[in-house]
Amino acid sequence: MNSNTQRIVITAVLTALLIAVGPLAVNIGPIPMTLQTLIIALVASVSSTRVSLTAIGLYLLLGAFGLPVFAGFKGGFVLLAGPTAGYLWSFLLFAPIIGLSFKRWNNVWGLIVTNILASVVNLTIGTIWLIISMQLPVEAGVAAGITPFILSSTLKITVVVIVALAVRQVQARTALAF
Repeated sequence: MNSNTQRIVITAVLTALLIAVGPLAVNIGPIPMTLQTLIIALVASVSSTRVSLTAIGLYLLLGAFGLPVFAGFKGGFVLLAGPTAGYLWSFLLFAPIIGLSFKRWNNVWGLIVTNILASVVNLTIGTIWLIISMQLPVEAGVAAGITPFILSSTLKITVVVIVALAVRQVQARTALAF
């Protein structure tokens, strides 16, 4: 399989993974708890910046066109402008933050640091937009948009690091490069 075909197939598989897991959510307030960030971070941690950015972009595009791929099996452009829009749009930053930074620090600590940074950026942008769109006081926005996700983000980063390291070991032993 040539590299272009391989890249297209890997992008399709990663997009399908996002589509399959993205809608699963538990409503805990205005921002649902999902596995979206786990899969987004994993995609960014195991594939090239180009492939992960394409997969994440396709996921957002499909959701914008109305496919029920977002939290709670919802879709539509309105979600990319609503209270959760900051979280969704910031998914596009996972790829360059994790991809480019991890290339610089190609070790477990680099993977941990870049995933923490991507998570902080996601929660910060998401919460800022939540505060603006819902006209919340800052304290209420932080209580709804960051506080409930600290433990789950830590757990997700742990899972991402473990799985990404395993995938990268397989990649190193084979010719399979994403």
